[in-house]
Amino acid sequence: MNHAEPDHAGAIPYMMRIASKAKLITTSRGARMAQVFHHIPQERIRVVGDGETVGLGGKTLRFIEAPMLHWPETMFTYLEEDKVLFPCDFFGSHLASGVYSDEVEDLAVHAQRYWGEIMMPFRAMAQKALEKIAGLEIHVIAPSHGPIHRKPELILNMYRKWAVGETRPKAVIAYVSMWNSTDTMVKQIAETLASENVEVAFHNLALTDIGDLAKDLVDSRAIVLGTPTVLGGAHPLAVYATYLFKALHPPTRFAVLLSSYGWGRGAVRQIQELLTGLKIEVIGTLEVNGPPTEEDVRQIVDVGKALAKKIRGEA
Repeated sequence: MNHAEPDHAGAIPYMMRIASKAKLITTSRGARMAQVFHHIPQERIRVVGDGETVGLGGKTLRFIEAPMLHWPETMFTYLEEDKVLFPCDFFGSHLASGVYSDEVEDLAVHAQRYWGEIMMPFRAMAQKALEKIAGLEIHVIAPSHGPIHRKPELILNMYRKWAVGETRPKAVIAYVSMWNSTDTMVKQIAETLASENVEVAFHNLALTDIGDLAKDLVDSRAIVLGTPTVLGGAHPLAVYATYLFKALHPPTRFAVLLSSYGWGRGAVRQIQELLTGLKIEVIGTLEVNGPPTEEDVRQIVDVGKALAKKIRGEA
């Protein structure tokens, strides 16, 4: 059991019933989870430690503990004779087509989305796992989600970059608008950033797939969050996006907050409170009463140019 989550281990009780003498091999943390989730008695569990091996008669399995990728009991299994690494969720993608990753169109997009959704909060543990397997001769990586990597360097190179938080001159714009005021504001800053040679990933929170938003956060240096004020606070979709941002803990370093309001402020304050504790520099905030005026637009342009300089490392 590389991982106790039911989509991986749900068949274990059935397998243990039909193989009455079998023992379940797992980590010490996995042993407890096997009892809680799958009701495996302790006497039928064999706990293995980091680097321990099991011989199968001509084949040898080596176990590598990889905690928090993405549960605490996770381990990798390495088939020594065939040089195959079974890393469970690590190196995966949410795809149900394609046997081999080099045959999948836009694999990098799918892999980046998966990393953003599942692994990005655990970058430090990902680095440790990559260090552990650096000395292995790996011919094939067979994750539990998505296609098999028969050219492992392709996915390894991607994970090495993402694990250290390597970013590009790119900004994510995530927004929701009610009467087009916020829409006008974020489109202006998007135009400004694009004119400053910054790549822009645009996400209308009323329409976007959250997985696509997570994908774009993986390699973005900045986020622009736009929200109208609703009953003295941010729009619920903006609150959700901010909470998601905090939970996923992307390597994003800079932020701009844009808001419009009708009869009362409060959205920017709430978002700033939600961002408390994150190592992110807020470059600018702007709250506009009603539709943005020409002066408001000039301020947005100025903020956009200041953000672009930060993104390019010039300020």
